Amino acid sequence: TRLTSVETKLNISSDVFLVLFHFTGGKVAFSAALTFNTEYVQAGPSELNLVFRNIITNVGNAYSSNTGFFTAPVKGVYFFRFTMADILSSRTMYTALYRNQQRIMLLGEYDMDHHVSYLVGGVTLQLEAGDWVNLRLPGNQRLYNDESNHCIFSGFLLFTL
Repeated sequence: TRLTSVETKLNISSDVFLVLFHFTGGKVAFSAALTFNTEYVQAGPSELNLVFRNIITNVGNAYSSNTGFFTAPVKGVYFFRFTMADILSSRTMYTALYRNQQRIMLLGEYDMDHHVSYLVGGVTLQLEAGDWVNLRLPGNQRLYNDESNHCIFSGFLLFTL
C-alpha cells in the first residue's frame, strides 16, 4: 500500500512536470545562487546537500529552491554549470555533482594566496524524465558567499529525446 502511494505521488509529480513543460513551450532553464546569510557555508563531517535558494531564473520550475534538486521534466540532454568560491589559504575546496545517487564529478581547487578562489564545472547529461541533479559539499568543506552571488548553480535543456 505504501509503495502504491509513493508510485501515485511520483506519477502525479510527473504529470505536473509535463503540464509545466508544455505550458512553458518546452523550455527548461534555471540559475540559482546560495542565499547570503553568513559568509561561509560549512559541511559537517558528512556531505552537505547544497540548496540554492536565491532564484535568478527558473523557466519550467524544474529546480526546487526548497530541496536544491533539479528534476528533469522530460527525457532529454541537459547542460549544467556551477561556480563555487572560497577564500583559500593553503587549503582545498571541493564540490560534487550528482545524478540521482551517482556522483558524476568531484572537482577541487587548491590555492594559498588568501584571496577568493573560484571552482567552475560543467557537464552535459542525458536524463530520463524524473531524474534529478544536485550539488553537494563534501564533508569538512566550506564555501564562501556574499551579496555578490559567488556560488551559482545553473542548468538548461539542450534538446528532448
